[in-house]
Amino acid sequence: MKKAFTMIELIFVIVILGILAAVAIPKFLGVAQQAHEANLKTFVGTLNRKLNIQLW
Repeated sequence: MKKAFTMIELIFVIVILGILAAVAIPKFLGVAQQAHEANLKTFVGTLNRKLNIQLW
C-alpha cells in the first residue's frame, strides 16, 4: 500500500505558503524601494562632489 498525502494536508500546506507569501512580499517590496532610494541618493552625492556644489 502506497502512502500518500491526503487532500487536507495539501490544502494546509498551500494555505501556509500563501500566508508566508503574503507576509514576505510587502517586506521585499519595501526593501527594494529603500535600496532604490539609497542608490539615487548616492548618485546625487557623487554628482555634487564632481560638480563641487551643495544641493542640500
